[in-house]
Amino acid sequence: MADERENESMLADEDIIVLQDEDGKEIEFVQIATLDYKDEWYAFLQPTELGDMDEDEMLLFKIEADENGDDFFVPVEDKDVTEALYNEYLKEYALENEEEFCDGACSMCSKADCEERDN
Repeated sequence: MADERENESMLADEDIIVLQDEDGKEIEFVQIATLDYKDEWYAFLQPTELGDMDEDEMLLFKIEADENGDDFFVPVEDKDVTEALYNEYLKEYALENEEEFCDGACSMCSKADCEERDN
């Protein structure tokens, strides 16, 4: 019971965005981050009810505007764009937290490359 109240309290402090799925069902998301990448805005969102998702997973949406200037969210499905945005997110996170960042996110380089750069 105390855990539920703690989670609700944490969510109250977060930015909650409500989106509709293709069936019109409303889904609440916590806005993890917003990122300006190549002059376009993207949002990293996580459903408040994770379902099959892990705690460290996020969904990525491109923020666009309709003819009235209202924002709407388009899922990013291109794997290359997703990877580039995730690497940008990691860089921004590292900068905010004054941490070093491996520009290859260690998925594109070997551990030896990272150790060599650090020396």
